[in-house]
Amino acid sequence: MRKLVIFMSLIIFMSCVSEKATIDSPLTPSEIQKLQNAKTIEDIFGKESEIQLATSAECAIALITDMEIDAKGNYIVADGWQQKAVFIFGPDGKFMKELGKQGQGPGEYSTPVSIDINSKQEILVADYLSSRIHVYDKNFNFIRSIFCKPRIHYFIHLNSRDEIFMYSGAVLPFRRESYNTILKYDDQGKTIHSFAPLPEEVLDVKFSATQDGMTIDRNDFIYEMNPLHYNIRKFTPEGDLVKSFTRKTRLFKIITEDGQAPIIVYGPYYLDKGLIIAQVSDHLEIYDTKGNFMAGEIPFSSKIIGTHGNCFLIESWEESKKPEEQPNPKIIWLKLKI
Repeated sequence: MRKLVIFMSLIIFMSCVSEKATIDSPLTPSEIQKLQNAKTIEDIFGKESEIQLATSAECAIALITDMEIDAKGNYIVADGWQQKAVFIFGPDGKFMKELGKQGQGPGEYSTPVSIDINSKQEILVADYLSSRIHVYDKNFNFIRSIFCKPRIHYFIHLNSRDEIFMYSGAVLPFRRESYNTILKYDDQGKTIHSFAPLPEEVLDVKFSATQDGMTIDRNDFIYEMNPLHYNIRKFTPEGDLVKSFTRKTRLFKIITEDGQAPIIVYGPYYLDKGLIIAQVSDHLEIYDTKGNFMAGEIPFSSKIIGTHGNCFLIESWEESKKPEEQPNPKIIWLKLKI
């Protein structure tokens, strides 16, 4: 009898191992196991580098609304809400120049909230209030403006075919109703189609957020997650829903009572390894691009401002010894170790 119990236990164990090994995932079984065993951020990521962005009156950053790295390793930083400027720093963090300037003329903007870089290394700057996308070449010279109709959303994203998408998941202040959070434009600024409707649950939240909630993987699939509702949706470039995936986690709860703010969720973020990551209540939740849950409740409170390859880029602000001076942040690279 004892031998039979042991035999049956071995069969169950081998069945579980086989099931894990045959998960439809871009990751290998050993990579999956490393993620599933992770308890801390150090189990998954290691510090790659740290760059201090130079500080001067010409490039004083107040709030990073978006950031990209070009092919030369330059940091292109948008401060669209407060300084209303786009700054360029070299790979060593030295200030190079301001991209464009405030104004209404060619190559000038009012609220350059977000940026992206296309396959030609052209820089696209989304100017929210003027509903225009300004295009600069790889040498930072202005090329043209794209006038968009209807008006653009907050955050711009390009796929491998340089198709233009704009995202906004904020609740409209005077019209609390659902709308399509993702717009796709042609290169003349005409809307091709829209998709990813605002979740109805978000309309009950007495709070709004203008965080980015979209990312695109190397195969041009789109992932969307509203900043006030933890549910990741995967779409084709044409806007067809592929899958929704999330996890019932004790870390997340929408609070709708008056006078209380809901938890803000950050992401989703995409890493080239084939991972989709959400930041929920100072913790990371990790999936693969197929929607398989990989790891969760990993403590992580730093602000992610972008990804590059298999690296997270986070900002780190330090208090100045002189109250009248506020240094620009350090950019810290955390690289995936699996």
